[in-house]
Amino acid sequence: MISHGMTSGYNASLFSELRKTREIPLDVDSESWLASLIGATFLVGSIVNSIVMEVIGRKPAILLSSVLTICGWISFSLASSFPALLIGKIFQGISVGIGGSLGSILIGEYTSPRYRGPFIAAVPTAILVGILISHTFGMFYGWHDLSSVLLYFSLPGLVVAVFSPESPSFLVTKGRYDECRKVFRWLRGTDEDNELETMIKTDKILKKTKRAYTGITPQLIRIKLTYVVAAFKKREFRIPVIIMTHLNAILEFCGSIMSDVYALDVHTAFYGTDVYMFTVITTLDVLRLVATVSGIYITSRVKRRSMMLIFVSLNVIVNLSIAGYIYARQRGVLPFDHLAIGLFLHHFLYFIIGAGPMPLSGIITGEIFPLADRGLCSIISRITCSIYLFGDIKSAPYLFTIVGVEGVFGLYGLILAYSLVVTLIYLPETKDRTLQEVEDGFRGYAIGEREEALELKCNELKDDA
Repeated sequence: MISHGMTSGYNASLFSELRKTREIPLDVDSESWLASLIGATFLVGSIVNSIVMEVIGRKPAILLSSVLTICGWISFSLASSFPALLIGKIFQGISVGIGGSLGSILIGEYTSPRYRGPFIAAVPTAILVGILISHTFGMFYGWHDLSSVLLYFSLPGLVVAVFSPESPSFLVTKGRYDECRKVFRWLRGTDEDNELETMIKTDKILKKTKRAYTGITPQLIRIKLTYVVAAFKKREFRIPVIIMTHLNAILEFCGSIMSDVYALDVHTAFYGTDVYMFTVITTLDVLRLVATVSGIYITSRVKRRSMMLIFVSLNVIVNLSIAGYIYARQRGVLPFDHLAIGLFLHHFLYFIIGAGPMPLSGIITGEIFPLADRGLCSIISRITCSIYLFGDIKSAPYLFTIVGVEGVFGLYGLILAYSLVVTLIYLPETKDRTLQEVEDGFRGYAIGEREEALELKCNELKDDA
């Protein structure tokens, strides 16, 4: 996750230096394509991840992501042309696509419900550490040398991936129950054996159900399209997809990604100059990191729905306030203006994003996907995230020329408001509940009713067969 953060933070150095030095000439189109290419390659990586994590395992997917990140840094360090930069972006975009969705899922499967929220919230914290590393070293190194420095910072991620165990949830879906028990107890001890045995029992019942269903309609498991249609008919699949689609919109349009990628444009709009840009960016990174660490603590104390309502509402308010401030300042209609106003709004935005949307999106996504359809949910999540990411980064330079930076912030505020309303309508409370309990809640089962309902369904299918 730190490696993924460094790929994001690298953009500020890359684009600001190339605009000034013209070492590799970039116009608006080429710069927007180079910046937004991560959206398309992110989708490719997400598809690869969904296949690898379901067929081969979670651990091989993390290993592949780490190797591709390192290949990207090598490409940047050797780049002397626009195609070489594209190759580096392709490597790193696929890497982020693989690891971005898998990180929260893997931690959700590794950890106890008591610690799951803080652990998943640590994912954006690690990403922010990576961004801070990129921006800090960007004050001292050019984009070429910076890529070589960041390559060495990415190596520990590969080492961690090599020595990590396979996920117990993956092992149980493959029927490797003894190995699942061993890994589960290595990760959590023996205090949560009830969840372990419930997970194994549920998997056995679901396998019986699938075998019975195969005898009735063999086409159901042979035709992937039929499987997708059948998945959307299930309440425990359909509602998490709706929630996840709008959570991705909140994360992508909160204002953080645009501000990080097009730091020069946003900084100039706030302050009228790019002087001390990297100093301000570094303070923003530190503040956002502190906010995310605070968010980790808050998630262990406050319910998910309450956090969503408070922090995303504040995100909407601050985005609209920034839009109004920049519009009024650039047109000279403010009765009073001072650098401190822009600094306060800019830093308050990053604090709200760090404490709210960033940890919440990862936490909730890692909690709501049903085990049997987690791969398909991951694909859909990454498709929507990729579309949002590509649209956000690709359209931003053109929107800057049409409605200005202030117009973009105003538009993002409206998108956040809509996404917040829809999310609150469908999102149940997930804090301190096991993944199985959350899934049963989407099915409409009360605690304790799941086994009876699944057994009844399996028996009915056998009787029909």
